[in-house]
Amino acid sequence: MFNLKRSLPVARLFVLALILTLFAAMAPGFGVVRAATVTVDSSAELMNALASAKPGDRIVLASGITFSGQFKATASGTASAPITLESADPSNKAVLKGNGTGSGYALQITGDYWNIRNVKVTNAQKGIMLDHANHNLLDAVEVYQIVDEGVHFRDGSSYNTLQNSYIHDTGKGQPGFGEGVYVGSDKGKWSTINPASDYNRVVNNTIGPNVTAEHIDIKEGSTGTVVSGNIFDGRGMTGDNYADSFIDVKGNDVTISSNVGYRNGNEVIADAFQVHQQVSGWGLNADFNGNTLYLDNASCYVVNAASGTSARAHNNIRSPKGNMYRGNVTQY
Repeated sequence: MFNLKRSLPVARLFVLALILTLFAAMAPGFGVVRAATVTVDSSAELMNALASAKPGDRIVLASGITFSGQFKATASGTASAPITLESADPSNKAVLKGNGTGSGYALQITGDYWNIRNVKVTNAQKGIMLDHANHNLLDAVEVYQIVDEGVHFRDGSSYNTLQNSYIHDTGKGQPGFGEGVYVGSDKGKWSTINPASDYNRVVNNTIGPNVTAEHIDIKEGSTGTVVSGNIFDGRGMTGDNYADSFIDVKGNDVTISSNVGYRNGNEVIADAFQVHQQVSGWGLNADFNGNTLYLDNASCYVVNAASGTSARAHNNIRSPKGNMYRGNVTQY
């Protein structure tokens, strides 16, 4: 038979437990794994830290240390809790050194919401490779002594930013593939790689000298790239594989603004900026405004937009005076 008197204490305990649970749920930090800060000073420690990273974690590279290997950032942070990888001392940056220049990447990012700050990247076939990686920040990195491209936003990598960085001495083994920054993928790779690397930003960087291909190559299939506030140093561009401009635009809705380019007597640089159509429907709506170009002679164009493309231009300055625009360029 049901005993009401004996059941009341049990009921009270149940209600009390429920109340305590509700208060705990409302308390700050309930159910949240707290972020960790870990300082590493060996390659093995760095690989372990990258493999176990969680949202909000901060991985600190001991000052001036060279970490050798091919490093992978596969975890993902969140918008409110990104994962940070940075040097302990920005004035004495740690170095991520790849396994030689034959193959591989010094740093590959396949996760989202990483902040990579104040590191040097060198000695690899490709410097920093982002594959299907979104909302990542590369800030104050230096990439150099790379066989092919320095930084590549690839395979659907979108909404990433490269800023305040220094890219130089790329294409050391294959000059025609030595772009400083590469956005998207060539049409020949579309069967295996997502070409839509969209809305990436390349801002306030110095690119060159000795970037042997274009400083920035924006491929067909990509949309909304912003390139602003950069300095381009044309020394060392080779002209191999049609590399003869600071920026080659093949994507859509690209904005190129407030950059400064120096040809520095390099005769292979035919134009400051070029627009090409590799696939029908691409190479459209590029906007060039507020750029300053030092082109050594009068013959180089500021913007050369090939057949099938479209571009707009406003408030660009060249020195010395000379050719400004060629092809389907609307001035506004």
